[in-house]
Amino acid sequence: MRITKQSWWILGVTVVLTALFLGYYGWGYRYLKLKETEPPTTATTTTTAPVYSQAQFEKTMKKYKAFDAFARLTSVADIESGKSSLGGYTDFPIMPGTNATQSISVQDGSLEMCTTMTPQGVVVAGQYLITSAYDHDGFHNSVLYVQDLKTRRYIKTVVLKVTPHVGGVAYDPRNQLVWVCSQRNRQSELVSIKLSDIEKYDLNKTKKPIAYHQRALLGSITRASFVTYDAGKLYVGSYRTGNIQHYQLSKNGRLTGTNSIKVGTNIFETITNALLKQDVLTQVQGMAFYKNYIILSQSFGPGRSRLWVFDNRNRSVYRESDALARFYAPSHLEQISTSGGTLWANFESSARAYRGTSHDHIDRLVHLNLESFKAIVDAELQQKGAATK
Repeated sequence: MRITKQSWWILGVTVVLTALFLGYYGWGYRYLKLKETEPPTTATTTTTAPVYSQAQFEKTMKKYKAFDAFARLTSVADIESGKSSLGGYTDFPIMPGTNATQSISVQDGSLEMCTTMTPQGVVVAGQYLITSAYDHDGFHNSVLYVQDLKTRRYIKTVVLKVTPHVGGVAYDPRNQLVWVCSQRNRQSELVSIKLSDIEKYDLNKTKKPIAYHQRALLGSITRASFVTYDAGKLYVGSYRTGNIQHYQLSKNGRLTGTNSIKVGTNIFETITNALLKQDVLTQVQGMAFYKNYIILSQSFGPGRSRLWVFDNRNRSVYRESDALARFYAPSHLEQISTSGGTLWANFESSARAYRGTSHDHIDRLVHLNLESFKAIVDAELQQKGAATK
């Protein structure tokens, strides 16, 4: 069969039209569908207004008596003297951006407003309170929100590269580096950002994601769900497998034990081995240290969350039966982190994706008094000890 020039021309046109068709009805159509279904907003910058009313927030907190007490007790002396005086609910900062966030479009790199950001991580970094969020629909880059720790004032939104889940953020105070759980080429990754670069970053001027200080693929963990810093180490956990791995930081704050590998024209830093591996509960969203205690946050869906308290951070396995105490918390609890005598907790129940199914309404960043927390745990342990004698 003879193929003429006209046949080749027709074939070429068909291929081009097919590619255009698939582009539109593949990614293009998906993007247009987003534009039709993502709730519109008149906001042009990241919003700071609450999603829920003050009454809704307080009603949710009061459903969880122990958690509510930790959040409002201001003095250990009140516990020791048997007083039940509690503070109010006005000191909890509002989680920014859940109504609308200024980010970058994955499709064309332009600045756009996103109304489907989902809160994840929380950490204190110097004088700042930093939280993370990802676009539930996956069409805008993930972000960090920066607030003044003292005044609770929203300062800026920092856009990250592409769309990782950003389930955890941590802070290395010695080197003033913010660490973020990320993902690249479907592999778990840790990235660090200089706090000074966060302070200088201006999205409306650069119109680009912030630059990273270090990026390292984690060859020994399938997904980095949360990260915690403690004493020169990063503790990285996996939500699904219930596994925590330790990674050493050098004096200048870089992950040690990395190897460079070349994939195509790109060179990646990869860590293949962890210092230590520990098995913990599954569905853990965050891990925090306080004195000789380890606190784990555990949640899944609209059911009530849990805070588990363990001793001995060098255990190889953390089971429910090993816990010193367990406390219930509102649903959709995500990362927890400690700063001095305060435990911070972030919730995703204010995200648009979960507002219709969550029975709990938390759109504030909840902080708990760890001195009162420790006192109550110690009191419970004493009661258990007395009961067994």
